[in-house]
Amino acid sequence: MRRTVSTLALGLIATVAVAAVATSCGSSTAPTNKTYVANLIAINEGATHTSPGSGVATFVDLGTEIDWTLTLTNMTAVTMSHIHLGDVNAVGATAGPVIFNMFIPNGPTGTINGEVAHGSFTNANNANISLDSLRVLFNNGHAYANVHTSANPGGEIRDQVHPSN
Repeated sequence: MRRTVSTLALGLIATVAVAAVATSCGSSTAPTNKTYVANLIAINEGATHTSPGSGVATFVDLGTEIDWTLTLTNMTAVTMSHIHLGDVNAVGATAGPVIFNMFIPNGPTGTINGEVAHGSFTNANNANISLDSLRVLFNNGHAYANVHTSANPGGEIRDQVHPSN
């Protein structure tokens, strides 16, 4: 009987140890942060618009902030990049107002390939819109990111910001 109790106790201790290690390793089924993306291309600025450049703006919602990264490929003479209020039809003369500046160089850039800017939106650093309102715009396709250049001052590449997960 004594040997059975000892065996049961050791088994119980081993089970608790395995459970503790498994819990500390994390879980691949744990919820992930909501991510939004804008795949920036020229055709989104208008049907006849062309550009050799492209870009990706990624937004990760961490709850109290939304972290963002802007990466550009083969973009020349970039003058600025923003997030605008507006749906897919807000192009040219009907472009929506700027919600947030992402990249404002001191002057037109050379050719860019790679990350050009990153940062965080918080309620404290953006007086134009709350994080809750920004989430609503992103979830419903009512905000877009674009990149302006010397050759295309109204915008060279753009896309609606939309959920990616």
